Amino acid sequence: MVDKNIYIVQGEIGTVVGAIKRNSRWNTHTTLDEEQDPLLNSFAQLKDILNSINELADVEPNVFLRPFLEVVRSEDTTGPITGLALTSVNKFLSYGLIDANHEAASEAIENMADAVTHARFVGTDPASDEVVLMKILQVLRTLLLTPVGAHLTNESVCEIMQSCFRICFETRLSGEGHLYYLN
Repeated sequence: MVDKNIYIVQGEIGTVVGAIKRNSRWNTHTTLDEEQDPLLNSFAQLKDILNSINELADVEPNVFLRPFLEVVRSEDTTGPITGLALTSVNKFLSYGLIDANHEAASEAIENMADAVTHARFVGTDPASDEVVLMKILQVLRTLLLTPVGAHLTNESVCEIMQSCFRICFETRLSGEGHLYYLN
């Protein structure tokens, strides 16, 4: 019997990959280009891994988080795509897909905190950009409140708080074509 958590991750892969492929940058890509594109290739590799296991616990959390965190860190993705990846990460946290007792949970949570506090995306319009910034805040909040958040180091918690303050007190929140860096 296949673990339902695998289906959750597969559904999120479909959502994010679909948005990436609909984006104008990737519209001209062929199958060959998809194999060469690091973001799409990362998701394809994850799909292969998920199709070969029966339980999500059989893989380290970093394995299924990595493609989503790469999207969050990528300065080539637009705000809406980054927002979808952030929604996926928040869902993984909220649904408890990362076992706090897993030996690799600490590393995965640290990687997640680092990726989200250093999120990058290309601004599209003020409203969409502010939604993405709000999603960043939601993921950081969820990360601090879920049981796996206990694995965060003091430095990571400080970085999370600094990122929240930067977002909240940013005077110029939005601008089309503006590249957002939280670090």
